[in-house]
Amino acid sequence: MPTLPVALYIPNLLGYARIVSAFVGLQFAPSQPVIAVKIWILSALLDLLDGPTARMLNQTSSFGVVLDIAADNILRSCVWVAAAAANPSYLAISCFVLCLEWVTLVATQVHASSQHSQHWKEARQKDPRFVQAFFANNFRNPLGSLGIYGLFAANMFAYGSQHAVLVDSIPLFDLWKYVAFAGRGVAMFIELRFCRSYIWHVLEQDSATKKVEFKTK
Repeated sequence: MPTLPVALYIPNLLGYARIVSAFVGLQFAPSQPVIAVKIWILSALLDLLDGPTARMLNQTSSFGVVLDIAADNILRSCVWVAAAAANPSYLAISCFVLCLEWVTLVATQVHASSQHSQHWKEARQKDPRFVQAFFANNFRNPLGSLGIYGLFAANMFAYGSQHAVLVDSIPLFDLWKYVAFAGRGVAMFIELRFCRSYIWHVLEQDSATKKVEFKTK
């Protein structure tokens, strides 16, 4: 049997589908908010399938890890863009969140590679208890669940709050929105800490390199 290329692994095909659906939802966002949100939710739900599928089919890969994270970021980016387009008051926060998420992606992946780690989540043992609690049991805990909910729902509620059809169709809309914003705040704290840790790591490496260069002169 010929070996299936990594790029064509079934979990990776799900990742491509998530990316495409994120942009399709963005295309519908200005005129058909209900359809847009349904497509985005489908994209988010596919994230629940790629990991178990990869393990079940023995199709795990480093490429799949990066693709999964990139698909998450692309989905959230599309929704934040839609929120900013629907209400310019969200423009600054949307840009800040987008930049933070992509910088965090770079920081975690590069840092993991420099530490020869297979996955950036593996390096959490030295973090404060708050951060460890967030990642405990693969986010299956109150704090982690709140943060993940905020990551994927805060932008959708920011977008949805600009469309009466969504506000009226979701019971307790404001409650769910503010819980999502709180969860996004928790996730933002973790992201900022990741970025700070990576910057300090790079500075320490530069300092060590300078000391070696000074000694060799």
